[in-house]
Amino acid sequence: MRKRTIFTISGLLGGGLVLSAAESDWLLAAVIGVALGLSTALFVHVYPHDIAPPADRRHEASQRRKASLKA
Repeated sequence: MRKRTIFTISGLLGGGLVLSAAESDWLLAAVIGVALGLSTALFVHVYPHDIAPPADRRHEASQRRKASLKA
């Protein structure tokens, strides 16, 4: 899925979930829910790509560069 789609779905889902649990001040609940949904999507989307230590990322970059030179 595209990043925009992931963020849109998670924002709407977070907003809907928190809004359904709110008893009053629905606007604030929706805003907080959207913020929680977007931050969750950001964490889930970005964190796995940032786990590798810098040395591994440099090694992967050099491997990609060598592979592109062979082609």
